[in-house]
Amino acid sequence: MSTDELRYLFFVTKPYSFSILNPIDQFVSDSDGGETAWFTASTAKNIIPNGKLLKTTAEVIAYKPDAVLVPGNIVPNCWPGIKVQIFHGMDDEVKGFYHINGQFDLYCTHGQESTMRFKQLAKKYKYFIVKETGWSKLDPLFTKINSKLHSKKNLIKKIGFDSKKTILLYAPTFPPKYSSANELLAEITKLKDEFQWVIKFHTLMDKKIQNKYRGLASTTFKVIDENDILPYYDISDVLITDTSSVAYEFLPLDRPIITYKAIARIDKGINIIDAKDLLGAITRSLLDPAEFSKNRKFYLNEVHPYTDGKSAERVIGTINNSISANIFSKLNPKPNNWIRNRKIKKMLQN
Repeated sequence: MSTDELRYLFFVTKPYSFSILNPIDQFVSDSDGGETAWFTASTAKNIIPNGKLLKTTAEVIAYKPDAVLVPGNIVPNCWPGIKVQIFHGMDDEVKGFYHINGQFDLYCTHGQESTMRFKQLAKKYKYFIVKETGWSKLDPLFTKINSKLHSKKNLIKKIGFDSKKTILLYAPTFPPKYSSANELLAEITKLKDEFQWVIKFHTLMDKKIQNKYRGLASTTFKVIDENDILPYYDISDVLITDTSSVAYEFLPLDRPIITYKAIARIDKGINIIDAKDLLGAITRSLLDPAEFSKNRKFYLNEVHPYTDGKSAERVIGTINNSISANIFSKLNPKPNNWIRNRKIKKMLQN
């Protein structure tokens, strides 16, 4: 079978994963480079993707995918095809990012830092390979540059904001140990009328905390529920976050970043450890947006050096070339993972 006849299956368990896989699906479609299908489960089960949807393991087996692309940590081992880890974020600050669970044949990494770490692990385990491709989710940031101004104006108008006034994007992570949402609530409440706020929560964020922020809603304070956060990067003057991957996703825009109790690369912007310092950090960021520009560019080159909008193309090229070269037959067998596989099977049945 030639590479332009390969079948790709996108396995989605979280709503936000569609924005990661859509650029890959689009590239395959635009290049007539094969066939794609989707399988949704868990919290993404009721979302209908644009494309062929498979609903059972029997349908997957009949489809015979050559590769199953996964922006998550689990994938059924009984399905045909190589299993490809695309990643759901660039959050290597959080424990578990480099955990190897024995599920994948290929890791498509984002930049030199993650590539180096995963290649070290590949030498240890010997049952997967690592290729650096960049992250497909960020492709639209680079490929739509000519239409950004138009879409930015439309989005600002849609949410009822004033394009001449400052827009702050607050996007915290969800694990209680790392999230800033609870600790920054009081300060953000005080500042809610001082700026225009866009609040974007992770889908797994505690609903009680979400509701506290939703209670602040006004003409200048919006909590958004869209799964794709990328358009809101475009309209924001400053990003406020914590250990979330969004800090790294925001780097290509070279705009100010404020983090709360960040763990790594804390000088990518202003890192505060006291919630009362939030207003000062915002003021400082607006007075000198370029203050940390050199650091942002340095870290962007470290975590995601690709600014050509072709990461999806590299992912597909890597899969195709690896299959053509018969690389996976030379690897050691993956571990059985009986317990994990039973849990995955149960999830698919629900």
